[in-house]
Amino acid sequence: MEALLHYINVLNGFIWGPPMILLIFGLGIYFTFHLGFIQKYTFQAIRLSIKKDNGAGTVSSFGSLAVMVGATVGTGSILGVTTAVAEGGPGAIFWMVVAGLFNFAVKYCECTAAVKYRVQRSGEYVGGPMYVMTRVLKMKWLAILFAAGTICMALVAGALLQANSIADVLREGYSLNPWIIGFLVAIFTSVVTIGGVKRIAAYSEWLVPIMGSVYLLIAIVVVMMNLPKIPHAIWAVFAGAFTGKAAWGAAAGTSVYALFTAAVNAIGLGVSRSVMSTEAGLGSAAIAASAGRTSGAARMGIISATSVFWTVFICVLSGLVVVLAGDWQNPNVYAANLCNSAFKTVPYIGTPILIFSLIIFSFTTIIGWSYYGEKSLQFLFGGRWAKPWRILYVLTCAAGGGLGTAFSLGLTISPDAFEIGLSTRFMWGLTVLMMTLMTLPNLYMLWRLRHKLKTETKRNLGKLFH
Repeated sequence: MEALLHYINVLNGFIWGPPMILLIFGLGIYFTFHLGFIQKYTFQAIRLSIKKDNGAGTVSSFGSLAVMVGATVGTGSILGVTTAVAEGGPGAIFWMVVAGLFNFAVKYCECTAAVKYRVQRSGEYVGGPMYVMTRVLKMKWLAILFAAGTICMALVAGALLQANSIADVLREGYSLNPWIIGFLVAIFTSVVTIGGVKRIAAYSEWLVPIMGSVYLLIAIVVVMMNLPKIPHAIWAVFAGAFTGKAAWGAAAGTSVYALFTAAVNAIGLGVSRSVMSTEAGLGSAAIAASAGRTSGAARMGIISATSVFWTVFICVLSGLVVVLAGDWQNPNVYAANLCNSAFKTVPYIGTPILIFSLIIFSFTTIIGWSYYGEKSLQFLFGGRWAKPWRILYVLTCAAGGGLGTAFSLGLTISPDAFEIGLSTRFMWGLTVLMMTLMTLPNLYMLWRLRHKLKTETKRNLGKLFH
């Protein structure tokens, strides 16, 4: 298993190195200018997201947006940022922001296309890249690849990783048994997901604003407590963007090649975590957008793209908090533990609020990815697989909560397999690999649709704001 982890990391390092950096940055920059810098509509689109729309759809446009934000904020915006900083240095934050800026246009494109070509099945509006690939590109095999990647991503990143994060943070903070936590996560997940997208959206609509407000408040407090360190932290982010983590421990004789390699590593981590935290380029958010009640594809597309703004904002604060705390240079502190070491600097309330935020963030991610996986399975095999999928997903949540920390509790059931096979690092590596199966087909689809998307944008988007 240790060898498997090594090969996965090598493969991810190659794919999410210069090839993927150029591909995502290039496409993001292209669509930004091709569509007339639609990022300028960000704040108008935020206001539009809370307005009622009587168009066709299954849930409100705000409910659809809440599902997207809930599904991304969690591993991406908290744990994803901390792991990127730990492995690539503060410079990874810079590239997250840059990638997020251009990926706003990518998110708009994928959600607009999904809504434009969505279909009705069993009284629900469903869609996503797999439907576009089949209906417009006539490439069923590519759609199958994307759907399979989404299902695997849902099980690994949506269920295993999130449930493990909840169990890990509660074990670390309150010494609670992770097997019990996994069981409780499974119960709560089943209560929400059994109601389908309407119930998922209903929970997300009130959970997402609460979790965002509480987390941002405590993050701002941590930043304010470290005001004298902020200039140094900001410099670390900008300097690290071009020198990587190597610069911080480098001696005077460090080679140019070593610094270049470290910088590429920081860029790769920043871009990959940006894709995961914003889901721009991944294509999963387009599945939620397809259920939104909207009077036009471009309208739902620009509302969906605002999720990039919110997640990037949270990413920046999360990364800044970790850099200010200083433990990102400690190789023995990782993921949730790295977050905790930063937030516990706020006496009495720091750790409890972080734990509360992480639990809610992770839970909304769990229920959001349950929907993504279910709709992908429905695309492949039909609606009859909805109930078996929900059962499998709930069981996976239970397994993720307990098995991921089995070794640390001293259990004797195949400790090596559990330590490596279900450790946080292994699941992160597997998650990035699954992202590749979704991202590459999705980006190819967007490129093929570039002229149709420009026509849709020119015809309808400008009317919303003029």
